[in-house]
Amino acid sequence: MRKWIFLALAVALAVALACSRRTESAAPNAAGAKAAATTGTAAAESATAPAGEVGTEIGSAMPAFAAKTLDGGKFDVASERGQVVFLNLWATWCGPCRYEIPELEALHKQYAARGFKVVGVSLDESGADAVKAFVTEHKMTYPIVLDPEGHLADLFKTSVIPTSVVIDRSGKIVWKKFGIVSTTDESLKKALEEALAKG
Repeated sequence: MRKWIFLALAVALAVALACSRRTESAAPNAAGAKAAATTGTAAAESATAPAGEVGTEIGSAMPAFAAKTLDGGKFDVASERGQVVFLNLWATWCGPCRYEIPELEALHKQYAARGFKVVGVSLDESGADAVKAFVTEHKMTYPIVLDPEGHLADLFKTSVIPTSVVIDRSGKIVWKKFGIVSTTDESLKKALEEALAKG
C-alpha cells in the first residue's frame, strides 16, 4: 500500500511545499529524487527527448495513459489529439495542490475556447466519493481522473506532486513542471501560446 508524505521544495527565491509520493517497498527512483532536489521547469527543460521518442520529457510523444473519470466515464490521453491538454497530478491532501487550484481554474477558463483543457489526475486512495466532495467544495470545473494506483506518477517517474505537463495537439509534451503552477510563469505562457497557435 502506498503512503504519502510532504516534501519541501525551494521555488524560485521563496520556499514552497510540494508533496512527495513514496512506496514502502522501494526508495524513490532517480528521476523522482532529481525532481525533489530541483525546482520548476529548469530540471525538466534540461532533459529534452529526441523528436518522435515516446517518453515523459519535453519533446517526447506522451505515452499511453487511460483511467476512469470522476463521473464514471473513461479518459484516454490518446483520444485528446487535436486538443492542448494540461495534465496535473494532484491529491486532496496535498497543500500545494490545493493552492494551485485557482491557477488551474483560471487557465482552464482562459484558454478553453481555443481547444485547451486542464485534466486533474487524482492520486487519492480514499475513493471517488471523497474526491467528488473535495471537487464540489473547491468548485473545480475541469475534468478529474482517478488514478489511486499512481500509474501516471510512475510514467512520469516522479515522487513529487503536483507535477504537470502540457501536451500539444499532436500528442507531444511541450512543457513540464515539478511543483506549484502559476499563471504568471512565462515559460508556461509561451508553451501554451505556441501549442494553441498550431491548429
